[in-house]
Amino acid sequence: MFTGRGSEYFRIWVVNLLLTLLTLGLYSAWAKVRKATYFRHNTWLDGHVFDYHGNPVAILRGRLVAVVLLTGYTWAFQFSNAAGLLTVATLCAAGPWLFMRAQQFSLANTSFRGLRFGFRAQAGEAYWTVLPVLALWFAPVVGGAFVSVETWVYWTPTFASVLAWPWMHHRLKAYQRRNAVYGDRDFTFTPATLRFYGVYAKGFAFVVLGAILAAVTIGAVFAWWHRSGALLISSRIETWIYGALAVLAFYVVAWPYLAARLQHVVWSRTRLCDIHFRSEIKARPLLRIVLKNVGLSILSGGVYWPWATMALARYRIECIRIESGVPLSTLAASLAAQPVTAAGEGAADAFGFDIGL
Repeated sequence: MFTGRGSEYFRIWVVNLLLTLLTLGLYSAWAKVRKATYFRHNTWLDGHVFDYHGNPVAILRGRLVAVVLLTGYTWAFQFSNAAGLLTVATLCAAGPWLFMRAQQFSLANTSFRGLRFGFRAQAGEAYWTVLPVLALWFAPVVGGAFVSVETWVYWTPTFASVLAWPWMHHRLKAYQRRNAVYGDRDFTFTPATLRFYGVYAKGFAFVVLGAILAAVTIGAVFAWWHRSGALLISSRIETWIYGALAVLAFYVVAWPYLAARLQHVVWSRTRLCDIHFRSEIKARPLLRIVLKNVGLSILSGGVYWPWATMALARYRIECIRIESGVPLSTLAASLAAQPVTAAGEGAADAFGFDIGL
């Protein structure tokens, strides 16, 4: 059960937003802790709530590292191909460790019934799991930097990366689930690579539909602007606006199906000893929530966002069911949480590796 309310979260959200802007982003670490604490305190299971114990100072240190890495990745190829390759090599060398530490930090600072979760992976497994994903992810960037002619050689790394997206997503999700622990009990995850490919294949139709919708919308906006001369803006701003419209169209059309089906697959394959999980989430109700959230957020100039966040979180959380042959209170508290750094969590947030469905 999720008891969060938009009116309550609005006060947290607006303070977080204002202080983050006033401090040029430094307050974002404290904002993350306030947000995570609110969400966990309003998520109920078996009559008890979850808790969050993250240290904002530790998160801030991690985010400063993340900013350095992100800035280097963004601008390195603008200086030279050698600088770009060095940056990519650095990210590949540090990325698996950062991803592992992100999972350790997040789980070690989450508790239920006074017992913290944990993440038992070692560095060797992190590099074995994450490094191939990073190599495929960066392949189009590296290939594009050294192949200037747009032939099949130029586009091959991009096609390979796109085709590997379901495999990459499944690989990271399986790594997260099978190394998570609660007390002295290990989570397990049954492989589902083909199921991921099936979901992505069906979702591709919605991506095409979203692309058509975006093209029609962008075309109409473009025609209106240039016919009426209502707005005089630079071509660069136009490009940003059209890109935002394209992303919005994809989010509204494709994301509900992908999110619903992937959540169902992931939770149905997750176990915690005698505890089984299942998800009853459906794409159509999620689509209705997304349409309402997007519409009211646009009409309100973003003020509706806290209510939209609560509505989405409530539906996704309350669609998860737990089936247990033993009372949850019998789980033994035998694993002490180990202190971990927040560098991984900060970097994971910045680069979008913190995949959680």
